[in-house]
Formats: sequence, structure tokens, C-alpha cells
Amino acid sequence: MEISENEFRDFLFDNHSENLSSIIVGRRDPISWSNGSFPPIHILLQQSAEKKINEALDNLEDMILTARELRLEREADSTTRIDLVGNSESCGLTIIELKKSKQTERQAFSELLAYANHFCTIFPGLKESSLTSILVAPMETRTVRDAYAQELVSNNKCIVALIPEHKNSTAKLTVYYPDSSYYKWFENNLLDDRSMITVAIAFPEIKGWIDLERDQSGMPEHSAKALNTITSSISKTLEACGYHSMCYSTQPWAEVTLGYDFPFPNVIYVAAVNPFSSFRTAINNDEIYGSSKDGRLAEIQAVHDQLSETEREFWIETIEGNFHNRLIRIVRKEFEKLLKNKKQEKIRYEISLPDWYGLKTSMIDSVTVHHGELYLTGLLREIHSEYIEYIYRPDVKYAIYYSDDFPKYFYNTLRSFLPIWEILSGLGVGDTDDEDE
Repeated sequence: MEISENEFRDFLFDNHSENLSSIIVGRRDPISWSNGSFPPIHILLQQSAEKKINEALDNLEDMILTARELRLEREADSTTRIDLVGNSESCGLTIIELKKSKQTERQAFSELLAYANHFCTIFPGLKESSLTSILVAPMETRTVRDAYAQELVSNNKCIVALIPEHKNSTAKLTVYYPDSSYYKWFENNLLDDRSMITVAIAFPEIKGWIDLERDQSGMPEHSAKALNTITSSISKTLEACGYHSMCYSTQPWAEVTLGYDFPFPNVIYVAAVNPFSSFRTAINNDEIYGSSKDGRLAEIQAVHDQLSETEREFWIETIEGNFHNRLIRIVRKEFEKLLKNKKQEKIRYEISLPDWYGLKTSMIDSVTVHHGELYLTGLLREIHSEYIEYIYRPDVKYAIYYSDDFPKYFYNTLRSFLPIWEILSGLGVGDTDDEDE
């Protein structure tokens, strides 16, 4: 006999408050890759996401449900209720929202995110990624499946989706893993050179603080330390603002500057993934087109058609420009803050927007220079970390290109320019979109 959502919630609380994990089924090992070559990006993203899901599942083993229909009260707002709340040493505070109907699961997902945000409000300093959020729903609605994959992959939330079933006075919760097509979609919009936007800030030598190489012995140690501190801080700000980016600094070789005047020899580069890149999405005569699968273009077309007539023609160009301009403002503001000094002396600088492919293949800009440490944020950091883990696996020790160039220990690859560059420069090739495969 079919039971209601409230009855199912009560059944879980009354019978499985201390052993909810015992009725969770369908856990599987993350997807693997073992053919001896670089794994595709979508494989890495899928591995990373499925590791997160499995880690969250493991942490639920000692969780105890502590409340049902927990009321959340806010001044001037109506009272809302969380279906189930749990806690444990492993998973921390856990919020569970349950919907057995396809028609209401989208509402449940929205409520789940809102509840997590509410706890962060009443406990200042708590982040949503520190909570465990569990959606118990059929996972039949595409909007919910898409949103779940986005939260898991791009927003790095600790979130699990379980499909409920109740039969003969027993219950089971089946783990939902996003389909591989979701990860291919992320792959096709990440590291293609045409999806990257670049901001470069160039500034002069600062005598005694950020000096140039003089005797072909390499970038001065104090200069490297200063530049790395600046790029690290910019990178952290970009991470907080949600950018998937890489940030590094350069100085020209001594033999390059010999006899020449370089007014702005120090350069800080920021390359970020552009979600609005025109080669993926563009407009011509009110029609959306681009190097994306038809389903995605149709969804963007549906949004476009609802805009006011005056905004339609340049809509994509406008939001892409705003995204780029915001990146410029963030980088410039952080740079200016870091270069403040007690004497209120302003450091002159210039900003340019080089083409990413042209930059990374330029002999002058990328070869005959000293590189500072390279800092990654968001999905670029996760992709790099997964690649490095793969490279250091004993069974593929000599199977990876450039493996001899990698340092002995994993930690030495986290900021070192060459190992990161060898990976990322090789991934940014504009291939044919295979989203429909």
C-alpha cells in the first residue's frame, strides 16, 4: 500500500534514526580510467563528483536523526519545516528534505538549498559546503537533475540524492549518480581556448621590493616571494567570487631586457573560464546558435524570446561583456589594494586583455620569461588535482607524457608552474563538440 510523504518521513525517523545508512542501496565505485593516457576531462569530473557522493555516504554511517519537522522561524516570515535533521561527527549537521512525487521534487530541492542557507545565517561563519544536504526524491525531473549536478560539480556542495521506495513495511533509498552526459557538458565548456578570457596587469620594477633578474641567476628570491603573494591573494579573491581560473606572474629573462627599456616588466595574468563565450552561444536575427548541442541552444532561445525587444539583439554580448568587466574590476581592485604603501605612492600599471591561445603560444610572453607560482581556482583546481593523482598512481608511473618532468612528491606540483602548465596547455584544444555522442 502506498504511503504518504509524511508517513514515509515518520517511518524513517521511527525505524531508522540511528541506522539510516543501512537502507541506502546502489552505492558503486567511482568511474575508473586505466588505458595509460590522459583521462578526458569528463572522466575526471565524474570521478571527483562520485568520490564526493561516496564520501558523503560513508559519513552517514554514524549519523543520528535528531528531529523531524523541525520548525524554522524568522521574524515577519511564515514558519517552515525541515522534514528530517541529523548530526554526526563525520557528516556534521545534516538536512534531509523528502518528496515522493515528481511534481513536488523541484520544490523540495529549492527548499533544501534555502534551509542550508538559513543555518548559515543563524550560525555565522558556517558555510553551506560544511553542511550535508540530502534530497530524497524520485529524481525524474530534468530541472532537478541538472540543478543537482550543478551543485555537486560546479558549486562543490556536500549533497546527496536518494530515490525513495517503500514496500511491505520496508524502505530503501537508492543512490542517484548523475549521468555521464552531465560531465561531458562541463568538459565541452571548460578548457577550450575559445572559452577562456584573460586579464593581464603589467607594472614596473619596484626597486628593493620587486626587482628584475640581473645576472642570469633566475628571478630574485624576494621578487618571487612578492609576486607569489600578490597572485595568491588575487586567486583567493577569484575563488570567493566563483571564478574557475588560473593566476600567475612573469618577469622577462635578463638577456631579454639587456639593452632594452621595459617600462612594465612585471606581469600578472588571470585566465578564467567564460561561461558566455560567443563560440558556444551567439545571436543572429533573434536566433541562438553556436557550438553547443541543440537542447542547450533551445533552452537559451526560450529565455531570449521572453526578453524585451530592445534587449534581445545584444543580450549575449552584454552578459559576456559584464562577466569580463567584473573580472577586470575584481583583479584591478585586489591588485591596487595589495600595492598600497605607507607613503601613499601609487604604482603605475596597465591592463590588457590578451587572447589566451595567442598568449600561451607566444615565445616572448610564455617562454623567455621567469614564471612565478601558478594558482588555480574552482573546477580548474579540481581537474588538476585529479590529473596529478592519476599521474602518481603506481600503475601508470611511466605512461603519462612529461612524467619525467614531474617532481618526486605530490605537494611540489600544487604551485609549480611547469607541471600545471603541461597539463592545462595540453587540454585547451578546441575540439569538435561531442555532446550528442
